[in-house]
Amino acid sequence: MRTDSAIGLALLACVSAGCNAKLGPTTPDRNWVVVSSAHFDLHARPGTFAERSAPTLGAVLDDQYETTGRLLRAEYAGRISGFLYNDAADAGLDGQRSGTAFPDTGAFKATATPPLDVNLYSLVQHEANHVLMGGTIGRAGTHLLNEGLASALVSERYGSASRRFYYSWTRAHKSQVIDVGRLADDDEWPHLPQDLAYSFAASFTGWLLDAEGPEKLRQIYYASSGEFATRFSRIYGRSVTEAQTAWLAFCDGQ
Repeated sequence: MRTDSAIGLALLACVSAGCNAKLGPTTPDRNWVVVSSAHFDLHARPGTFAERSAPTLGAVLDDQYETTGRLLRAEYAGRISGFLYNDAADAGLDGQRSGTAFPDTGAFKATATPPLDVNLYSLVQHEANHVLMGGTIGRAGTHLLNEGLASALVSERYGSASRRFYYSWTRAHKSQVIDVGRLADDDEWPHLPQDLAYSFAASFTGWLLDAEGPEKLRQIYYASSGEFATRFSRIYGRSVTEAQTAWLAFCDGQ
């Protein structure tokens, strides 16, 4: 059974490592075994928890692949390689539940540490979404759309933190809300509390996706911070401030 306390950990899964999409991975070593699913080739260290978990993670990711394509109305061409490391030191990452994606090369890497639960699912789903987004609709213009949409698209079939979770989370943390204008400012993003920034970004972009569909979202997806507010008003017919008011009112009803 999914619990808020369990999924709360997933909100922080990528934050410490800064899971922004990168241009490409370093060359991996050869000490891997490959477990393939319908759409993914998951690489794990032989005889490890990651190898034993790879079939389950492959099923979770295959579902995510289909979910992201359906929600974005976009089709990814090709397979995705995932590298599941034993721990942060092995992966060259900062946190024991962290990862990074390489959309340009169709790959991601993540730590795969016990237990096999919704927190690990959410981590690999988020990183896979960066690859899927990059390979279908391209590179986002802001951290708000890049990180927010990667979490908003997460499938809840296996209990992971989906858009609906972030709506309820927003209601519970409304006193800490960060203005959308600040979330869309890439100069300010690194200085925001990252657990709050990621979660509010997921909630807001998820609401836009549900309320207006992917076509309008894609029209602001590429906007840089400097043009975000103007393009948003033109596409959605209301200001960012007005949209924030409507988003928070929606979350209050969840």
